[in-house]
Amino acid sequence: MGDIGKQGTVIKIEPPLPEDLTEELLDFWEAIFEVPCDGYRSILNGSERDDNHDIFYLLRKGEELGGTSHLTISKADPRLGGLGEVATPPEFRRQGIATALCAHTLEDFHAHNGQAFFLGTVNPGAARVYHRLGWRKLAGANVMAFIASGDSPEAFLVDYFREGGPAEVVPATPADRIPMIPLLLCPHDWKVLDANVGMCSTRYAVQNSCMGLYPRYEALAQDGRGAWFALRANQGRVVGLSSVRLDESGHCQVDGFTHQSHTDAWEELMDAALRWGADRGLCCAIVSVEDEDKRVRFESLGLQASGAGGVFSLGDRQVPSIRLEKQ
Repeated sequence: MGDIGKQGTVIKIEPPLPEDLTEELLDFWEAIFEVPCDGYRSILNGSERDDNHDIFYLLRKGEELGGTSHLTISKADPRLGGLGEVATPPEFRRQGIATALCAHTLEDFHAHNGQAFFLGTVNPGAARVYHRLGWRKLAGANVMAFIASGDSPEAFLVDYFREGGPAEVVPATPADRIPMIPLLLCPHDWKVLDANVGMCSTRYAVQNSCMGLYPRYEALAQDGRGAWFALRANQGRVVGLSSVRLDESGHCQVDGFTHQSHTDAWEELMDAALRWGADRGLCCAIVSVEDEDKRVRFESLGLQASGAGGVFSLGDRQVPSIRLEKQ
């Protein structure tokens, strides 16, 4: 992409990346984020090219890697994008590198006619940079969205889900990586949306994650000990999610939720999870005692109360739960 003055030279590259660059980036991110980053390897190798358009931006100062950013545009719903892996090593900070890289991602998002560009940050300094570039914080989350129309993120979400129409339950895939973000950022009436992944409504607890939402669900499917399903509507919109996982006792714990526009499809969504668990062990669910409507819905599927569950954290509150088992 060329030289940008004192900051260095920005390179734009799309998967699959060369093996040596893949290893360099994984080491770079692990050193900065201080968490294992091998989960990015498959994306760097191009495994999601059929589902998402990924673009990586690298800034070099000579031979040294001075910063990165990562734009992901959904192919199922090209209106949506996500920003991640914004990273600068300590010795290169306060030089405008992150700002320059994010500006490049925003330029390309515009070029692809994107409408809503999401990112997550708990860093107040980074949030100020994003705000200057046009991102705005969502209520109930440490997530920001750039809305091309100039509307607030909340107004975009209302319009995005306004359209109803039919929806289909399917096994979740990387195609849901970006479209699941709007669904999980909406304020829902149920306090605990999915106990299997600790997902709560932004109406009751702050959501700190954005691009980290998909990995939390995908981890369920590792080693064949779980699965998850998406309720997909027209234009690739994800309007519901369900999950199932084998717990420590060998029982299959199920959970799930939908957007309020598709509550009539909740039973079908849960049936997918229950069918996965039917041949693997006793199916159960853990429901907050405050989500009475959800408990009634599970009971209509044949699950009955069998005792107390664990405790959910909703902000600064501890809320008990009840365990239901399939009879």
